[in-house]
Amino acid sequence: MSKELHGTTLKVYLHILRRGKDKIGVRELMRELGMKTPSHAYYHLDKLVTIGLLEKKYGDYYINKNIKIDYLRDFIITSGLIIPKFLFYTMFNLVIFLYSLIAPNIHELYWYITIISSSIGTAISMYQTIMSYKKLKII
Repeated sequence: MSKELHGTTLKVYLHILRRGKDKIGVRELMRELGMKTPSHAYYHLDKLVTIGLLEKKYGDYYINKNIKIDYLRDFIITSGLIIPKFLFYTMFNLVIFLYSLIAPNIHELYWYITIISSSIGTAISMYQTIMSYKKLKII
């Protein structure tokens, strides 16, 4: 499935996920993405139906919520937002790091361990977050 889902078809699918609505029509998609013809929008919607990511009913297209795709395994999709899972680890480590800087206890060994481990954790999870976004070509 991942081989068929790339380029404009992937952009169409991500756009539909971000909308947060249940259905979309051909002309509506054409206008929202600035496509030149309805047939171009229809081609990508039909391709998503063939892959199994969308269902077509009465001329409208609906997201098939039972399908999991490889591109989005590192993301949480909620109310139109596509959020990398590593962003939560980044925020957690960053909060610990900043709190340790705000309330320093430089005479204790655990303070140094906390600073080092939280800064390394922040850097690694930030890198993974950026790589997840680049994989979807969002950044």
